[in-house]
Amino acid sequence: MNVIKPQWAKQYGILAIAGASYLALTYVGLRISCPIHSLTGIFCPGCGSTRAVRALLGGDLQLAFHNNALFLISPVLVLVGVLISKYSKNRIWLYLFLSLLLAVVIAFTVLRNQPGSEIAPL
Repeated sequence: MNVIKPQWAKQYGILAIAGASYLALTYVGLRISCPIHSLTGIFCPGCGSTRAVRALLGGDLQLAFHNNALFLISPVLVLVGVLISKYSKNRIWLYLFLSLLLAVVIAFTVLRNQPGSEIAPL
């Protein structure tokens, strides 16, 4: 059975999830611990993302950038990937971009795990 749901129901659902996430991060102080950091002591590329979102919601862009710089620039990277995928006639450019993105993520992870690193999350 195929149920047709109105578009507004989907939009209000997304808005409700965003509102609940905002309340959980701002008022409850929800902190999600990284399982990779808990098990190995190594900061993964996503470590500090929850704190970065919380800092963004509080209006502190500098703290958000310090907690996870890669998280803050990820919308731009996704947009570049989508544009390359949509407008490039040759798929090699998309594969080259994805390879470069993988190298950036690996370099970010290695650099943030160095002793005394400035890009390690707080």
